[in-house]
Amino acid sequence: MMNRKEDLNRIPLGEKVAFGLANMGNIPVMSLIGSFLLIFYTDIAGINPAAVATLFIISRVLDGVNDPVMGFIIDHLPKTKMGRFRPYLIIGVILCAINYLLLWFGPIMFPGIKLVIVYVTYLLIGLTFDLMDIPLNSMIPVMTDDEKERGSLSTIKGASYMVGALTVGIIAPMILAATGGSLSGYILLVGGAVAVVLTFSIIGALGLKERVQPISEEKYKLSDVIPILTERPVLFTFMASLFMGVGGAVGSSSGIYFATYVLDNKLEVMSMISMCSMVGMFIGMFVAGRLTGRLGKKNVFAGGIILAGMFSLIRLFSVTNIPLIYFCTLFAGMGTGGAMTLAYGIQADNVDYIEFKRGTRAEGALASLNSFVIKAGQGFGGAIPGYILAATGYVAKQQQTSTAITGIIFIAIVIPAIINVLGGIIFTTGYSLDKNKLSEVMASLRARREEKLKAPENVSLEEVI
Repeated sequence: MMNRKEDLNRIPLGEKVAFGLANMGNIPVMSLIGSFLLIFYTDIAGINPAAVATLFIISRVLDGVNDPVMGFIIDHLPKTKMGRFRPYLIIGVILCAINYLLLWFGPIMFPGIKLVIVYVTYLLIGLTFDLMDIPLNSMIPVMTDDEKERGSLSTIKGASYMVGALTVGIIAPMILAATGGSLSGYILLVGGAVAVVLTFSIIGALGLKERVQPISEEKYKLSDVIPILTERPVLFTFMASLFMGVGGAVGSSSGIYFATYVLDNKLEVMSMISMCSMVGMFIGMFVAGRLTGRLGKKNVFAGGIILAGMFSLIRLFSVTNIPLIYFCTLFAGMGTGGAMTLAYGIQADNVDYIEFKRGTRAEGALASLNSFVIKAGQGFGGAIPGYILAATGYVAKQQQTSTAITGIIFIAIVIPAIINVLGGIIFTTGYSLDKNKLSEVMASLRARREEKLKAPENVSLEEVI
């Protein structure tokens, strides 16, 4: 019987490829928003940067309420023949793609009400992205409960994100540089991104299988959402991820300003920076896998975040030294890659911890917080540069004053470094689910599933696993 269970938990190669595609399809949505939406709104749509920053803040406050509710809804949607999450992932992808096009080009199509269009579509991206992101982030815990397979899926998820981000990071600046940062360049960039999102996400979702079923069919209540999210391992995982996301988003959204106004329109440098970052992230991903067995997920995850922050600060020794920028980006990427790879495995462990502690599965609730972290990072990370640019006298498409240049350097280098280091310290201090505790959790859950299997009312092993 145990051999049969092990077979059911083993993920075929084709399914792993599909999982990678689904995750790569998720990348262009927030990557382009984080790196280019602010400058598109200020330099193409002609919107004041402070107005955009205010939008980012408002949307994040609303998402703080919206995301747990969306997670609750998705956890309680009826199970279909395709499973609990896959059909809603496909529906979410289609709705998000439609809204995404309006988010970018609505202000251009309707200039008289451009602020209204911007606010409505940006607030809606919080809902529509949830519909595709929460089901996707719920997949690892339901695809298998085998620790090695989960580690493999977590690595695939991290690698897919890195490949997707690398592709966007290299191609997007090249397209904008070739088109002079014009509207036509953004049409090509965003249109191509939407095509990738639809194709990769839908094909990927169709190739997945949900194996792990709840021990109990009892659903948690809406009133249980906050207690679930405030369980110590869950709370500190996402606090650290939130800091990491905000730091990364600040750096991403300010990168094009840095290349344009500090490096004198060397947009091609952004492509090389992306490549150095991704090379570092791949190295970090594999190094983290080796170090985890010795040091544990907690220490490697926190160390990676801190490493990323420290190497960002080193750039201050010579701000415009391009070889130094590449060097620091490479090593910062190693830290980010290691932390990113472990984050998904830690999230799956937290799902099991909640079931162990409370007796119910809450994949959607935890995935919704992950979605909130992504959007909050994009929102707060995008708002910080907007306010600082406005406060330091930034004027679009003009020679910047020394004060504005200092502001750009501050948001491109200093703020991301400080926020990342704080995130690593927070996780080290608060995360409590160590290797021994995790072994206890998994052993208890498997014993409960075995007990349910022995009960006469239970049917097949596949439904239990």
